Amino acid sequence: MRVAAGLAGLLLTDAASAQVGPHAVINVSQSLLRVYNARDAAALHELLAPSLQARYSIEDLQLTLARCHGLTHEVERFSLPSWGARRYGFFGVYAENSVLEMVLEIDEDEKIIHWVITGDVTAKDQQCVLSGTPSPLPRGGFGHPVEPSQMLVQSLV
Repeated sequence: MRVAAGLAGLLLTDAASAQVGPHAVINVSQSLLRVYNARDAAALHELLAPSLQARYSIEDLQLTLARCHGLTHEVERFSLPSWGARRYGFFGVYAENSVLEMVLEIDEDEKIIHWVITGDVTAKDQQCVLSGTPSPLPRGGFGHPVEPSQMLVQSLV
């Protein structure tokens, strides 16, 4: 009986450690805001999950930040998420010249796996995006590519 209780305790500890904290996506968004306004590509690289670090070089991130700043100029603040969960959120972006939307998704290590600032979250082409999936492809929820058989279904919705 003690062995079973001990194993159950270990399993609960492992499951709890895999879950990010309740404010994780907000904390990452605040770090992202500081890095974004500083236009610090190296620091942005550190905020990314290993899969995105492998996909985007520092030079790529410099270009992405330049494209993003072309859309937003300086950003005053990000709102609290209007919708989301522990690992993703939809935020308001209060920029110098407009109010935009941001979608941010993080992994279990609180590293960015998807990020977009946009005026239209449904647009296929985005000016300001970092993702493991090429932006022109439809996405099956956060961070999950759509299977080819589902592309037709999504286009009809």
